[in-house]
Amino acid sequence: MDADVLWLVLGVVLIVSEIISLTLVLGMLGVGALVAAGIAFAGFGTLLQLAGFAAASTGLLLFVRPPVKAALDKGGSTHRTDPRMLQGSSAVVVQRVTDDSGQVRLNGELWRARPYAGTAPVDVGKAVSVAAVEGATLLVYSSDLS
Repeated sequence: MDADVLWLVLGVVLIVSEIISLTLVLGMLGVGALVAAGIAFAGFGTLLQLAGFAAASTGLLLFVRPPVKAALDKGGSTHRTDPRMLQGSSAVVVQRVTDDSGQVRLNGELWRARPYAGTAPVDVGKAVSVAAVEGATLLVYSSDLS
């Protein structure tokens, strides 16, 4: 088997392994192997192929991987959307909350709301606390005990 085909197969195997492992290392080595395959295809010798592989892989690992990894890590800091995280939060009534209808604003978003466990309806502008979440509806009670 020719060197260019060997480098090509190695490059594809490393890139597929990267897709499975998500390490951001194997893919860089895979690209280095594809560079070496190109050098071999152009007819250059083994020493130049190895140098191309080493240079491309090292350059990618030193200069491309860190900013890509930082960008991917930063993307993981989004807020959780688990409804249980809303329990105990404060909201403001924007449409009177009754057993049949109502709306509150929580963290800048509008939510459908109902009074919690038979508590009294709540008028517009009043602060409420979230007692529970049922689907996309917040069960709220008035924080104002007066």
